Amino acid sequence: MLRLDAAAPITPEAFLWSCRAQLSAEDAEAAEALLTGKDSGHPAVRRWRNREAILRNAVCRERARAAGKDASRWLHPTSDCDVRLEHLAEAALQEKDPLAKERALDKARWTAAEEMGGPDPLGISRVFAYAVELALITRWQAKNAEVGRAAFKALTEVPITL
Repeated sequence: MLRLDAAAPITPEAFLWSCRAQLSAEDAEAAEALLTGKDSGHPAVRRWRNREAILRNAVCRERARAAGKDASRWLHPTSDCDVRLEHLAEAALQEKDPLAKERALDKARWTAAEEMGGPDPLGISRVFAYAVELALITRWQAKNAEVGRAAFKALTEVPITL
């Protein structure tokens, strides 16, 4: 069991190694695509990308609404809708703190991944959901205040040459 606010019990590399050892080549490739963001035509990856597009579209619409703009030019096509996911995105954007906003959006992604996993804890859908969840945890574990400050400094410090 994974938790967004806890350290991952396995590295992404070890997870992918296990997938390659235990799953079909097609399913292992799908798990890797979900973990790393690579492209794949696998149905599970397409399903996840659709969920991500629904979330991103909701964020886009909310930001456009706040700016008094039309969001239609930035929206990505989706194969269905998910009102719950859209509400989670809208609620996340109500956060004032940017870090809290980002964490709330990732909690919405986590919820979507759990739903994607389905009720069978040993099914292949659960493996795909695990890959998404592991990707989210890994992203948060990589955040480091010192690295963030250095990146900010590099982006905002403009050398003045005379």
